[in-house]
Amino acid sequence: MTPPSEGPTRRRPIAVPLVALVTAAGLGVTAALGGFATAPDKPPKRLGQGSTVDQEQFTTTFVGSRTLSEPGLFGGPAKRFLEIELRVVNKGDETAITGLLYEGTLAGGSLGTSLLKITPAIKGKYGASVFSPTGGGESTQLHPALPTSVVVRYELEDRQRAPKQLTIDVGKYEWREGITLAPGWFLVTENDAGKEKPVVTAQVTLPVVPKGTRS
Repeated sequence: MTPPSEGPTRRRPIAVPLVALVTAAGLGVTAALGGFATAPDKPPKRLGQGSTVDQEQFTTTFVGSRTLSEPGLFGGPAKRFLEIELRVVNKGDETAITGLLYEGTLAGGSLGTSLLKITPAIKGKYGASVFSPTGGGESTQLHPALPTSVVVRYELEDRQRAPKQLTIDVGKYEWREGITLAPGWFLVTENDAGKEKPVVTAQVTLPVVPKGTRS
């Protein structure tokens, strides 16, 4: 049998080291702010016109940027455009696509997805189109090992001024093989307050040449 209690037992206070208290306080502040954030290993490279960025899936050279105009159809007013010209080599084993600019997806296969942000934002009529000019037409295919000219194009509104220069945040791909995801190219990411976001591997600044021409 358990002997009867002789009254409430007083517990001796446990000494907590000052370091532990400080650490606990720090953890509480971190949790209140949304958790841990993993900073990128190093800041993005800052590059200029003519620079080449190794994106693992692609090697991309930033040729330049310009405005240009084209005659309107059936005698209508001319159309004005802002273009960014790239020279791209698909380093993968399969044909990739030019795609659209980054809109939140991390899956790869598209050059456009790796162009994370353009500053200042260009307010074109229909957003940006990304294509390869081919003999008067437009292609969306990037074949393996074949250097290909790619254009990011915005149609400007009437009297809309183009910026004097723009900066492109460029992402990088990595090949992933997992149980829940099909193998493929995905943007390299970092953890920011519990949310995955693409890492900016380079920031490329280009002057915008008024009434320029394609190289």
